[in-house]
Amino acid sequence: MNGPDLWARDLTTQSSVCVAVDLVSSGTYVEVYKERSLSLNFDLVKFARDFDTLTYPTLVATFGEPSDVDGDGKVKILVMDIRDGATANSAYVAGYFDPVNYFPDNFFSRIRSNYAEVLYMDGKELIAALKNDPNAFASTAAHEFQHLLRYPRMRSANQTDETWINEGTSEVASDIAGYGPQNGRMDCYSGVNDSRCSDGINGVSLLDWDSSGSDILKQYSYAYVFMRYLYDISGTNDSQRQNFFRETVVGASGTRANSTGNLINVFRNTAYAPNFDASLLGNNNADVFFRVFALLGAQSFGIANLTSVEQVTSDGASPTTINLATALTRYPLSTTLARIVTNPVVPTTNRGSIKQGATNFYTAAMGTPSISAGSSRKNYGRVTTATTKGIFFWADSPAGINASAKYVQTNEEGTSLTIPKKPRSLKSVIESSSGPIPICGIEFTDDLVRTSESIPIE
Repeated sequence: MNGPDLWARDLTTQSSVCVAVDLVSSGTYVEVYKERSLSLNFDLVKFARDFDTLTYPTLVATFGEPSDVDGDGKVKILVMDIRDGATANSAYVAGYFDPVNYFPDNFFSRIRSNYAEVLYMDGKELIAALKNDPNAFASTAAHEFQHLLRYPRMRSANQTDETWINEGTSEVASDIAGYGPQNGRMDCYSGVNDSRCSDGINGVSLLDWDSSGSDILKQYSYAYVFMRYLYDISGTNDSQRQNFFRETVVGASGTRANSTGNLINVFRNTAYAPNFDASLLGNNNADVFFRVFALLGAQSFGIANLTSVEQVTSDGASPTTINLATALTRYPLSTTLARIVTNPVVPTTNRGSIKQGATNFYTAAMGTPSISAGSSRKNYGRVTTATTKGIFFWADSPAGINASAKYVQTNEEGTSLTIPKKPRSLKSVIESSSGPIPICGIEFTDDLVRTSESIPIE
């Protein structure tokens, strides 16, 4: 049956297009629409039923109830040829959530609103990808649904969330919904079985997100693996882990995981992460982030001896040595991430510089750089084996691990933003020269400010 036309964003022009649609299915919680001119060989009725009975209740139980600005109690999913400028064999946008739909429509704006909860799914390239990954469509829908559930929490707290946390949580949301593990992400993380991800996450920053850079697939992969690892070790059963994830989004305790520091704050709260052990992971955010970073990096490279992990505790200091052997026993990679144990990171580049939030991997032939006092930075870390294979990492954030919150002031209608006094490159709501472009799930930026450092190591 025909449905009302829906607004969608042309991602190449950042303007809205009116899409003629047909209503494919209307369930208890979801309505699925298809672009009328789109022909596809995919069972959207079954997808709608699965989303309505599996994905929706599972992720709502994890992240909380969605908003309902139009009062119909349903989420709309529009399957369309997303206007992303994709050509044969090029990158494409598989799906997105546009927060403009959270606000009333403005007839005079080039970005129009449906004033409803809407997810957009690609009906061309993503459908073609199903031959390699049968869960690609449903997994992407779960990913975007986390963004939809998260945005009102960000809005009500007057916060933006660091992109890597938001995207990593969405990646794990696909697992929670039953469409994991994300084997493609893990292969990209390690730099195996994917020609686009040669060198894996070697030298890639987890924290300084650059959607226009060549490392974007690796950053998605890194965000998935790190957030999956934190999710896994937060509790001893799925109920505890999902309660931890819910708190990172909802913030019932008064702290949401909008920043790296606040993510660690929630992780340290045993009311929400009962498997956290301060005697093993530390008593402050900087130490906890460092140790989790070291545990993940070492296991990602097949390093099993963590009795002598070097850590720099302040800029310019010589490293001290800590023993993480017991922590490694307590917090191994889960069976979900076992693919990384089988296929560890394969470094192909001998890195001569280190970025904040990055791990450099060195083979025995390369040799692992030493940490030199004077040029060292806080939370530099180093782990080597007897054969000198090792990792050199910088477990620090541009905003600081102990930062408690990030705020972006908005007016009452939420239609304009105030630029923070301190420029940041980690933003989920991007300010452009033509005004706010609040897209969540895919990120665009036209500013050149970078607050992450890349400095030489000796």
